[in-house]
Amino acid sequence: MQTQFDNINLLWGKLLIEELVRGGVICFSLASGSRSTPLVLGIAEQRSVKTTIHYDERGAAFYALGYAKAAGNPAVIVCTSGTAAANFFPAIVEASESKIPLIVLTADRPPELKETAANQTINQSGLYGKFVRWQFDIPCPDEKIAPEFVLTTVDQALHRSLSSPPGPVHLNCMFREPLAATANSKDYSDYLVNLSGWLKHDKAFTTYSRPEPRLSEVQLDEPAKIINETKSGVIVVGKVSAAESKLVESLAIRLGWPLLPDIASGLRLGSKISENTISYFDLMLATNDDLLSEVDTVIQFGDQPVSKNLLKSLNRARPKHYIQIASHAEREDPNHQVTLRLECSIASFCEGLENLTQQQGTSKLTETLSKQSKQIDKTLNDILGSNDAISEPAVCREISEQIADSAALFLGNSLPVREMDRFASASGNAVAVEYNRGVSGIDGTIATAVGYANGRRAPVTLVIGDLTFLHDLNSLKLVCDSKQPLTIIVFNNDGGGIFSFLPVVSETKDFEKFFGTPHGLSFENSARQFGLEYFQPKSKKEFGRCYATCQISNKPSIIEVKTKRKANFKLHQEITAALNKVLAGS
Repeated sequence: MQTQFDNINLLWGKLLIEELVRGGVICFSLASGSRSTPLVLGIAEQRSVKTTIHYDERGAAFYALGYAKAAGNPAVIVCTSGTAAANFFPAIVEASESKIPLIVLTADRPPELKETAANQTINQSGLYGKFVRWQFDIPCPDEKIAPEFVLTTVDQALHRSLSSPPGPVHLNCMFREPLAATANSKDYSDYLVNLSGWLKHDKAFTTYSRPEPRLSEVQLDEPAKIINETKSGVIVVGKVSAAESKLVESLAIRLGWPLLPDIASGLRLGSKISENTISYFDLMLATNDDLLSEVDTVIQFGDQPVSKNLLKSLNRARPKHYIQIASHAEREDPNHQVTLRLECSIASFCEGLENLTQQQGTSKLTETLSKQSKQIDKTLNDILGSNDAISEPAVCREISEQIADSAALFLGNSLPVREMDRFASASGNAVAVEYNRGVSGIDGTIATAVGYANGRRAPVTLVIGDLTFLHDLNSLKLVCDSKQPLTIIVFNNDGGGIFSFLPVVSETKDFEKFFGTPHGLSFENSARQFGLEYFQPKSKKEFGRCYATCQISNKPSIIEVKTKRKANFKLHQEITAALNKVLAGS
């Protein structure tokens, strides 16, 4: 690293960014601004990193969130001072609740300008409250402060972002002018004398180790005893890694218990209607919430599943034992029924139980649920495959059957994630599935999906609703600039389709104005504006052809699926009625 700099601001900016890179950061997402110049110039010198520039701080932050989701490593977001920093907030809240590591670098004005009505100046200290794992104000660069301070602060930020539970960390960086290069270059060799060793290699100044939470055999005795004495058990799987999903699946087969997989578990798609994996459990519980009434033990892995019917059924059943496996200390128990919570890795739990639990045959509950799951699969094929009408359930099913094994699936909140969770076929490819479910917001979904595609280095199919699409319209610029192709399938039902499924639909004469919120827009011109391929299929078969074309072409594209909210609600009712009839004799 050089020792000649035009000013101390540029030197600190270089030290800060260099240490982030040495700490493993490869993704920087920036929004333009003046006060952040020392940080931006430090990033510009890093040729080995991936840099994204976006004109909207909100989109820039969600892009980094998506990248970190895919990479499992902190991504960095950078902005100037003032409301620019406030626009990061939604993504920071999502990262906090979803436990995604982010490093937030906000440039700030010097202390003497605070509370003086100086332009673009707010109190940014503690701006994100309890939604960050750690926050620190980096003072204005000064030669009286040792440069080691900058490096150890960065190292602590990286460590805190990855520690249990991982999440966002905020470094608020104050700078006085001059912010950019001047004509007065200075040699800072004397100032950097204590960093002579650091300057000669490419390792971080401070190396942190993170312990792997493992259980001893004594700690496993209690869950093993419960499992061995269980008469009827069930395994619930939320979002877990691909490697973890295989361990959980093996445990379910060993115990003979039914496995209820969330859409993001890695086990819902591509399960091929296996004996233990009950792909259509949500639809079963929608028709009969007493199915789990005899369950005396539940083991839950991963995040909370999307299925509201599962949450209601377990709350109704109140099993004697509810074992939850988590890698962090935070409570995730909306029903307040967890009786044993083990803070450890999933691998530690599953592998540790191998010699402590008895291998069992397929349970009666597994046989019952597996039979019903196969009946539901056939019924869905009969109903949705009997005609060529385009609908949200039919499209979800088509996507799950067609999506390439090299791709990944990103789901928007509200209806898309629920439709896919319920109606996706289990006979397609077992692709990775991701969503923003930390606080179930619809903001930043397009940007997150683009970041996820680039972090995963794979094409992504994004399924979202029209309001979610409109909410993040300007992130289509990220889509057209992305190195990985994004196919956006947008359900345009002219408003908030989720509200048609809620009691409010019949409780107010003003439903359409305040909840339906029709917009009357189509998205062909949006695609044209950003140079994206556009399709608007009128039938299910035409949708299949359009989607196949998009996957082969590897070009960023939009497929607009126009549906009617009332018709979609009616189709759901018809499916539920048909399933009630089919399952009544099971």
